[in-house]
Formats: sequence, structure tokens, C-alpha cells
Amino acid sequence: MPSGRLPVVNPWRFETSQATVQLKVGPYYTKVWTRAIDAWNAKKVFRFKVVASSAQITIVPAQSNEATLIKQNLVGVAEVRHDSTRRIVSVQLHLGNSQLNKNGYTTSQRVNVAEHELGHAMGLAHNPSKHSVMYKSTRYVSIQPVDVKNVKELYSIPAKQYFIDSPAAAANTISKDRVTASSR
Repeated sequence: MPSGRLPVVNPWRFETSQATVQLKVGPYYTKVWTRAIDAWNAKKVFRFKVVASSAQITIVPAQSNEATLIKQNLVGVAEVRHDSTRRIVSVQLHLGNSQLNKNGYTTSQRVNVAEHELGHAMGLAHNPSKHSVMYKSTRYVSIQPVDVKNVKELYSIPAKQYFIDSPAAAANTISKDRVTASSR
């Protein structure tokens, strides 16, 4: 990289720059997530393919843990399961409707949060810059060139060089990431 700075990524990713997505949310949030998926797909650095059956990424309502989201003032969660080779095994994403409503998020702002969570699904980490969709408490910013660059760099490394090949690579761990509600 010319700047000498590392991309803002987690140590895990998918085998290739594509993943299947199953939407298990109602009509309104299907539109929100579809807009976020379309926005990332338009950048042509990663391909999300929506499918009707089981997928690598599942988008679910936050109803099962909505009380926790409210208590901790959380608006979105990405739960990424990866194995010890650094391959993403599965991802579950959700947005906290109660917190989004309470904090007055518009549909466009909810799409920005969904874009952020999809960023984590691809392997991106939080970016310290407020001018990135991957900023920890994003609301007003959509996908930026720096976000596209980070995905491109993460997936530019050939899988043979990126992944750790180990016979004892069956254990999964869970990494949760939360986007907090905040004002400008």
C-alpha cells in the first residue's frame, strides 16, 4: 500500500469475495437490507447474492435479544463465526428496531447501519475515521471510497496465502460487533 497504512480489517474473511444472504425479516427491513446489499454490490468489490434458503449470511429480526439492545443502546449487531484458519463460517446480522425508532433513525440512516453491518460480514473492522461507513457509531455516512479500498485490499490476497491451513481448524469462535446509537 502506498500510504504504508494497513486496511481496517478483521483477521477473518470469506474464501472468495462473494457470499449468499438469506433475509428473514419483514417487508420494511427487507427493503432496508436490500438497499444496503445493492449499495455494496454496486461497488463491485464483493458480491452478495440473496437466496431463499440457508445461506452464509443470515439477516434476522432482533426480537430475541431486543431487551439487551435497548439496555446497551445498540442499534445493530454482527455475529461473525470463523474457524481457526481465519475463514468465515457463518454470519448473523440484525438491526434493533426499538433503538432505531427511539433514536429517530430515518430509512436512509438504517440503510447506512445495514451497510456497516454488511461491512463486518465481509471482514471489515471499525474505522477510526468518521468519514467511513465503518465508523463505530455510523448513522450519517454511507459506503465511502476508503471502505471500498479496504474490501478490495482484504480480498486481493490469494486464499492460499491468506488462510492458515491446519488440520485442527474445526473450532468456531464468535465475534460480536455493535453499532451504538449516537448523534452527530
